[in-house]
Amino acid sequence: MKILGKHTDPNEKSKGKYVLIGLAALLLTGGMYFGVTRILNNPTEKPKESVTAKESSSSSKAKPTASSTKKSEKKTTKKSSEKKKETKKTTESSKKKTTKSSSSKKQETTKKTTAKAKKTTPKLNASTLTKSAGKVYYGVHYFKDKQDFSSNNSERTIAANVIELFIMDYALAQKDGSEQVIQDKKLNEWLTPMIQQNDINATNVLIDHYGMDNMNGYFKDQGYPDTVIERRMVDINVRSTDKDNYTSLNDCMKLLKKIYDSREKEPQKTMLEMMKGQVIRTKIRAQLPKDVVAGNVTGEQQNVENDIGLVLTEDNPFAIVVLTKDASDILKTRTAIADFSLAATKVK
Repeated sequence: MKILGKHTDPNEKSKGKYVLIGLAALLLTGGMYFGVTRILNNPTEKPKESVTAKESSSSSKAKPTASSTKKSEKKTTKKSSEKKKETKKTTESSKKKTTKSSSSKKQETTKKTTAKAKKTTPKLNASTLTKSAGKVYYGVHYFKDKQDFSSNNSERTIAANVIELFIMDYALAQKDGSEQVIQDKKLNEWLTPMIQQNDINATNVLIDHYGMDNMNGYFKDQGYPDTVIERRMVDINVRSTDKDNYTSLNDCMKLLKKIYDSREKEPQKTMLEMMKGQVIRTKIRAQLPKDVVAGNVTGEQQNVENDIGLVLTEDNPFAIVVLTKDASDILKTRTAIADFSLAATKVK
C-alpha cells in the first residue's frame, strides 16, 4: 500500500496568517498606545516645569531687586551721611575761619586803636610855654595823622596883628580877588606889607576900605565867632581901654586848616605864599631848620605876644597857634614859643 505524505490544510495556513496579523496588530496597537500615552503625559508635566521654572526665575529676579534696593538704600544712606559729614566739616571749618578772621580783625583793630591812642598824645612839653606868660592858649594840629595837642582853653583874647590874617581872608574872598584896586594900588600891594611886615598903615587902609561891620559879618558867617574888629590898628605900645580886636585859639586853628586844605586853590594859595614871605621870625620860625618851609603871621602888642602859622615838614606838616596875654618878659615868651614850635617838628 502506498503511503502518501501528510499535507497541510489550506484553511489551516490562512488561519495562521490571520493569527500573525492579529498579533502584529496587537503589538502595533500596544506600541501606539504606549507612545500616545507618553505624548499625552509629557505636555501636562512640561507646564509644571515651566511654571516652576518661571516661578523660580521670577523669584530669583525678585530677590536681586530686593537686595539691590537694600544696596541702593545703603549707598544712599552712606552718601547722605558722607554729605552730612562733609557739610559739618565745611561748616566747622568756615566757623573756624570766621572765628579766626574775626579774632584777627579784633587784634588788628586793637592794634590800630592802640597805635592811634599812642599817636593822639604827642610828646610835647608845654610847661615852659605856659609859664612864659600870665595866660597862654596853644594848639598843634598834625594834618597827616589828624592828631591834636591843645591847651583846650579857647576863649576870646586880644588878636594884635594876627587879625591881619582874617582881614586878608576877607579881602581875597571879594569880587575880583587879588585884582582889586584900592587907592590906585592892587590888593596884593597892600596885603604884602600888612602880612609880612606888620605894616599897620596898610592894615588901616583895608579896614577903612571894607568896613568893620562887613568884615565882622563875614567872620561870623565863616564860623569865627570870637574874631571881631572893633578899631583901627595903633602903635604896639599903646593900650586901648575902650575897644580892641579879638580872636581865639579855635578861630585861628580853623582858618589855618582852611588855608592848608585848599592850598592848591585860590585864594588860599595866595594866602599861603604871603605867609611864607614873613620877615618877622622871632617866634614860631626862630629855631626851625633852614630846610623846613613855614608860613606865619605874628602879632605884638603891649603884654601880648602872638604867632600862628603852618609848618610844612615833609613827614608831618602841622598848624600851630600860640596866643598870650600878660606877658611880662617878652624875650622869655618869644623863646618859649620858638622852643615849642621846634619840639612840634620832632613828633612822629
